[in-house]
Amino acid sequence: MPIKLALFHARNTPAKLSATPAPPRSTLLAVPLAVILLALAPHTGQCTSVADSKGTTGNCIGIGPIVNKCVQTFEASGLIKVSELGTTGLTFAISGKEDGRITQVVPGSAAAQAGLQVGDLIAAINGKSTKPTPGMIASERTFGVRGEGIDVRVRRDGKELSFNVVRDPQTATGGPGQGNALLYIRPMVNWKGQFIPCMGAGPAGFAAIEYCYKTFSKDGYVKVSELGTIGVQLDLDRADAAIITSVNPDSASAKAGIKAGDEIVQVNQTPLGESVGGILPELLFGRAGDSFTLTVDSAGGSRTTKLTLGKKPKE
Repeated sequence: MPIKLALFHARNTPAKLSATPAPPRSTLLAVPLAVILLALAPHTGQCTSVADSKGTTGNCIGIGPIVNKCVQTFEASGLIKVSELGTTGLTFAISGKEDGRITQVVPGSAAAQAGLQVGDLIAAINGKSTKPTPGMIASERTFGVRGEGIDVRVRRDGKELSFNVVRDPQTATGGPGQGNALLYIRPMVNWKGQFIPCMGAGPAGFAAIEYCYKTFSKDGYVKVSELGTIGVQLDLDRADAAIITSVNPDSASAKAGIKAGDEIVQVNQTPLGESVGGILPELLFGRAGDSFTLTVDSAGGSRTTKLTLGKKPKE
């Protein structure tokens, strides 16, 4: 009966060493350890928790060098050790006219020290608007798996037209690579080009990678090996419309009849729109001690302030 040791459990699932013929029911994200390493050092397991900007957390568990490699690989992709996470002490409205405005400031928190108050609106972070442009939203909505069809509605010369587009295969650039014979990596990618390095080793490695896929697909990541594209480029800076700037020749969009200059107004029957309050915690993701320059709109006008993330309280 094989013994498996999971090195990465999604969402802080407690780790347990056990002899079992099947993968544990907890969500494994990466790196089961080879049986021989477990046999050599059954009482020397380490655990380091990491988190991504969307709140998905997990534990790298096992023998020191393998745990370190697991953590380093995830940190290179933008995840942070839970022990190093910073906190703002803010709560935001996520809908309606007050969307994005601060609804709560924890006394003594980083936000309180920065002078932020209930009712304030963080309009920009480090000089960049917190409100996603229509082009950004359309890019995210049209991103996904090759071979999958989506409905794209555009405005052209004052008229709205609908197209069904099946994504073509696309090759992702960059990323963590495929690993080696001992530690294999099968990355995922999101619409921003950010990667999650799903990893595995030993006899249970591919099962761990599959669990990783299931977990991060909920956050908008797709397997690099299944990445697709509709073959258009959008103006990501324009604030009032999602304008297609170019269409790749022979792409799915070109064959469907979509043209440069078209304005995307809906994807899969859903108008373009996103909650600012819902994405602000992601924009303020960082380590304790990291600083952001905020442009804040309030009843007294617009001002600039510096926010330095505080340490998360111990649970």
